[in-house]
Amino acid sequence: MKEEQEKKELEQASEYSFIKEKIKERPKNKKKIALQWGGFLAGAVIFGAIASLVMVVMTPWLEEMMYGKDEPEVVTIPKDELSSSETTITPTQTPVPTQEPVVNVVEKNLETKDYINLYSQIYHVADSVKNSLVTVVGVSNNVDWLNNPYENEGQASGIVVADNGQEILILTDKSIIQNVEEINVSFADGASVPAVQKKYDGNTGLAILAVERKNVKAESLSKILPITLGNSKLVQLGTPVLAVGSPLGTTESVLSGNITSLKTVSTTEDVIYPLIRTDMLGSSSGNGILLNFNGEVVGIFTRDLSASSENGTITAYAISELKGIIERLSNNLGIAYLGVRCREVTEEDQKTYNMPRGVGVTNVAMDSPAMACGIQSGDIIVEIEEKEITTQREFENAISACEPEQIISITAMRMGAEGYVEVKFDATLGVML
Repeated sequence: MKEEQEKKELEQASEYSFIKEKIKERPKNKKKIALQWGGFLAGAVIFGAIASLVMVVMTPWLEEMMYGKDEPEVVTIPKDELSSSETTITPTQTPVPTQEPVVNVVEKNLETKDYINLYSQIYHVADSVKNSLVTVVGVSNNVDWLNNPYENEGQASGIVVADNGQEILILTDKSIIQNVEEINVSFADGASVPAVQKKYDGNTGLAILAVERKNVKAESLSKILPITLGNSKLVQLGTPVLAVGSPLGTTESVLSGNITSLKTVSTTEDVIYPLIRTDMLGSSSGNGILLNFNGEVVGIFTRDLSASSENGTITAYAISELKGIIERLSNNLGIAYLGVRCREVTEEDQKTYNMPRGVGVTNVAMDSPAMACGIQSGDIIVEIEEKEITTQREFENAISACEPEQIISITAMRMGAEGYVEVKFDATLGVML
């Protein structure tokens, strides 16, 4: 009995003997481990990239939601008052008697050093605005006759007219930046910064460039000053002026002279600009500004004006007539274009030819909004947007108050078989190229 019990225990021990066997782990697969870690790292990189992209995209939106969008400041350029010769006295006003000033004349023989000091003070005026002047460089890529690519650079002068808190705004000649791939602006301290073109005026050829403040180093930014725009309605014949910028076709050149004429105008599409003529001989490729001896801009001359000068003397647009345009361009607003040349109907015209009072159309530009809506030479415009038009100034103000692509109503009088009859137009304003 005892033997059977021992035999049975021995059989059970043999049956569960495998439990005592040592289980050996399978050797690790290094390749598989590397793949697992690689997948983990790749996932982490992709997750990080997606998170960064989301932050880049969402951060400006969240900032705008929380703090509002950071808009540039609106540029405002005050308009000039009429000169003393243009003011009138109403019947209720009593003229104030003027007293002749007492002048003490002291005779003095001028010496060479006196002339040197005088001219030194004159050119000090030009030096006082150097931080408001810039050199604009337009870079274009071309190919020579051997099919070799090369870069072509053109230069012109520009002036700093405003700083809207985000950008430095520069007024320059559009011809130098037309059809270029790159625009750079060099400031007085030599710093060169990329710029982009904003809006332009097709009539005068003036354009606004914008340089982002963040692209300008702090030491350069502290020296940049917007130039002071003077009142050209106060200038008189014989007033001494300086031509600064590129009057001789090269940047940083200066000429001195006098104003010789204030009676000439430039008749362009929709606008008649008063001109300031001087006795300074400039280059046909020159551009820049006229400064009075207070360092204020009284005129702007472009390459087109210089090239069209009859005797090579520097002729400029009067700055007072450009301030509204500069303000619109600085605020990135376009200049509306109708496409007509006009002249006022005078009292003599009304009496002699029985013409209605208004602004007579002398020419309609090809492919202009005026031609598209049916306006013809000989029409007399008497109303724009339900506002009476009797003078050239009222016509110009009515057009300048509009936006490109705006549809405006125009009422004109047209000569017919039985006299003048009223005609109406709906013109879609454009932008002059």
